[in-house]
Amino acid sequence: MLRSGAYIVHDSGFYRGISPLDRDRGLPEREALLPAMHAYARVVSQPEPGLALLDAGKRDVPFDEGLPVPLAVSDTLGGVKRPLDAEVTALNDQHCFLRWDGEAPVAIGDVVTLGLSHPCTAFDKWRLIPVVDAEGTVGEAVSTLF
Repeated sequence: MLRSGAYIVHDSGFYRGISPLDRDRGLPEREALLPAMHAYARVVSQPEPGLALLDAGKRDVPFDEGLPVPLAVSDTLGGVKRPLDAEVTALNDQHCFLRWDGEAPVAIGDVVTLGLSHPCTAFDKWRLIPVVDAEGTVGEAVSTLF
């Protein structure tokens, strides 16, 4: 039996901030822990300036030790990623609230890559977790048992 935890995939939030082995601590990248689990969410609505709703929420991503961190955006899943200067400010059951200042960095239909904080609670949300390569192609899947 293996207890899921950040030691398996590290994270982009809580553990990243406290780990002496995070890449931002000056370690060579080959020695540093790197986040190995992300979520992808599509922009489904832009109801007002500075706000987009994504199709991921509390049922999909961890939120107990910090909200997801927007890392990048692309036109399609597996497409060329662009940096994303925005912030997730809230989650409800099925939506993520993405906010920014200035011109909209996303459009309806875009795919946002979300870094996860405290990924331990991602493992219990999904029975099957796809493993993807650098291009976003699924090569295998990991089954979780809870």
